[in-house]
Amino acid sequence: MNRKGGEKLYIQVFQKIRAYILQHNLQRGDLVPTEQALVDMLGVSRNVLREAIKSMELMGMAAAQPGRGTVLKEFNLDFVFQNVVLGSFGDEEKTIVDMLDIRKKLELAYMRRAYEALTEEDVVAIRHIMEEIKVAWEEHRTFPDQDRAFHMTIFSRIDNRILLSILEAIWDVDENYKTEEKVKHLDETISKHENIVKALEARNGEAFEAAMLAHFASGKYSRRDSFAEY
Repeated sequence: MNRKGGEKLYIQVFQKIRAYILQHNLQRGDLVPTEQALVDMLGVSRNVLREAIKSMELMGMAAAQPGRGTVLKEFNLDFVFQNVVLGSFGDEEKTIVDMLDIRKKLELAYMRRAYEALTEEDVVAIRHIMEEIKVAWEEHRTFPDQDRAFHMTIFSRIDNRILLSILEAIWDVDENYKTEEKVKHLDETISKHENIVKALEARNGEAFEAAMLAHFASGKYSRRDSFAEY
């Protein structure tokens, strides 16, 4: 494979894999061809191929499953936001930081509308998720799935499919982003989530908004180098 201009080789490999996915209409749960098959097909080294696959995993498109291979995760190739993400390879770090900033601004912009739309059953469901988070942490386990469910439930009553799709896409990326750094601050994260739940249970809109603002004041959402909570 020839290098086009100054473009990194692994970016070209990613584009080739993406074209293969589209051409063969691969869906969520389908396997990407094996490493050896892709090396033979694309004429690149294993190291370059692994860079491309690693970027796919980082961006939430695929996941390595022991004993199976690389499996596609759920995403929509026709959705414009995903096309922006897929075209950002070569500058993944800034792209992810930008996406987290988008999530922060979207959740804060829609939080009042979300609060007004939530039902008592929704609040009970959010409390249940909160308890699952606490149990996971007590057992020294992280809780990315519960964290996603917590936030997506808060916004689930908003009748805006595009908003929810964007948030889901950002969660796919966030799941694999600097996980070791995030773990250092999960105690504070849990405390901030608890404050959100308590405000919802008290039906206190002002307290809910304050808790959401506090949640998004962490370094992770403030373009700081540290993920420390503030």
